Amino acid sequence: MIVVYLSPVNWDSIAQRPHFFADFMAGRDVEKVVWVDPLPSRFPKYSDIRTKIIGVESKSILKHDKIDVIRVGNVIPIEPLNILYKVINWLTIYGFIKKLKQIIGKHNTILVVGKPSVLSLEVIRHIKFNCIIADVMDDYPHFFTGSTRKSVSHLLNMLLSKANVSMFSSEGLLNKFGASAKETCLVRNACSESFYSNMRKIRDTKCNGIESGITYGYIGSVAKWFDWEFISTLAENRPDARIVIVGPLYVRPDYIPDNVVIRPAIDHKDVPQLMSTFTYGLIPFHTNELTESVDPVKYYEYVAAGIPVISTKFGEMRWRVESGLAVTLEQHLAGVEPLVERPIFWEDRFNILTEGYLGVKKF
Repeated sequence: MIVVYLSPVNWDSIAQRPHFFADFMAGRDVEKVVWVDPLPSRFPKYSDIRTKIIGVESKSILKHDKIDVIRVGNVIPIEPLNILYKVINWLTIYGFIKKLKQIIGKHNTILVVGKPSVLSLEVIRHIKFNCIIADVMDDYPHFFTGSTRKSVSHLLNMLLSKANVSMFSSEGLLNKFGASAKETCLVRNACSESFYSNMRKIRDTKCNGIESGITYGYIGSVAKWFDWEFISTLAENRPDARIVIVGPLYVRPDYIPDNVVIRPAIDHKDVPQLMSTFTYGLIPFHTNELTESVDPVKYYEYVAAGIPVISTKFGEMRWRVESGLAVTLEQHLAGVEPLVERPIFWEDRFNILTEGYLGVKKF
């Protein structure tokens, strides 16, 4: 069995659900997992130049021996113009499909699509798979504007209609897009067992498990959904505490309080050590249509670290706040402390696929 995963993110990027899914599948009884780095969904922007020159991402998790990372090749990035995009880039797209056919050979193959795209639909059209799975982990259209949003929305609907099963990472996504899919399942996010194991080792070796002073921490991308007003309010009300923000910085505020420390992205293997210094874990996201469907992986990592979570009420975090598993900033400043639930692992989530759809066992 071969698993082909058309990923929404590059392998060399901050560790997210796609990386953990590929790692999970590589640990099953499969020959290999073919990870395909994504093509751009929108027209290029000036800010892309800064990202490529400076480099804001970090190294992901350690790549399993069974995972092969491949690229499609260079294309003219005009995917919002779907038909013209196919015409202009057909040699590259067809060349990739031919290469993929050679890799697959006569093996039984499962296709997992983590991002709606012209490429994914062309791969489905030209290659026969034993099973096609759509992994819907974000409200993709709302990452974009204008013609790109319309394009991604159309491509998503087409993908859902062709996939044998569509898994959704949140109830919001399931409720919004589930009607367009043939078969659906809810597969929320989680944390890796190795991350939890590393956190336990670090906690056990720390002197009494006590840090001097209070540290609020956030590890992850800082983009348009990041609520800087939340950070400013926290910094103002807790002037003696330290607020540490670590990750790719795509959006920077005009003013940063003195007790806020901003650091570049770190490799995923270094996250447990840093997180062990946090007193509280922060998830300060704006509440809007984009975040309404989000189930943040960092919540599960904070839980694995045994640290209480302070969050805005968005997406899957809303019911966690209402259940007392997280608190809002206002609640925290009023002295309310959240409960810390038991860790939840990726294997707990993805087993539904191996048992019900993939027909593969743990290796």
